[in-house]
Amino acid sequence: MDNLIGITEGADPTINLKWRKWVQVDKRPAIIISKAPSKLIPMLDGTENIIIHCTITGLGGTLVEPKINPYPVELEAYHKLCNLFGKERIVLRIDPIIYNSVSDINPYKTIAKEAEGRMRISFLDLYPHVKQRFDKQSILVSQSDFHQPLQWRNLVWKELGKPEVCAEPDIPSSPCVGIEDCKILNVIPSTDLKGQRKLCGCLANKVELCTRPPKCTYGCLYCYWR
Repeated sequence: MDNLIGITEGADPTINLKWRKWVQVDKRPAIIISKAPSKLIPMLDGTENIIIHCTITGLGGTLVEPKINPYPVELEAYHKLCNLFGKERIVLRIDPIIYNSVSDINPYKTIAKEAEGRMRISFLDLYPHVKQRFDKQSILVSQSDFHQPLQWRNLVWKELGKPEVCAEPDIPSSPCVGIEDCKILNVIPSTDLKGQRKLCGCLANKVELCTRPPKCTYGCLYCYWR
């Protein structure tokens, strides 16, 4: 039994194809994270031992995600992947949630209602270069600090049904590579942690598949890459 799980955190797998050897040639388990599940589907045949995170924020086709399809297109792809792999292997991921006001929870609720199984959320990290991009496009982001107000994060988490969240204070952490993922992928969980950011909790089973990624062409304003 394999004891490593590949993951595509470093780049979108529809742009950086390094994951395909690990998954489709070597037949090893992986977690594939993509903002473009509609483009990912033609690359798969349904026999891969993978979990897929479909990242759908509702902002596709806007200035925030200018080269991502509008969310109905990607939600349709999400449901197709649930049928192809089984809903336990497909995660609806709202990443990131952007803080403007409490009233802005409703668009995220619309996306969350589509979840067939697991769901994950994260919140915008306001790096200085990210803020500059938003300012350049004259898009208001209400948060003034790197992290969004904790009270608001807790409110969103509860309003969306307490989905999986990674490394947020005062919210139970569900690591990107955890016990449940190991069970689904038939991998023996490590007893060690990966040693990433505080509160992360990812197991040492985790290995990045998209090292030294090419520049992403999707142009999302919130991307942490400079």
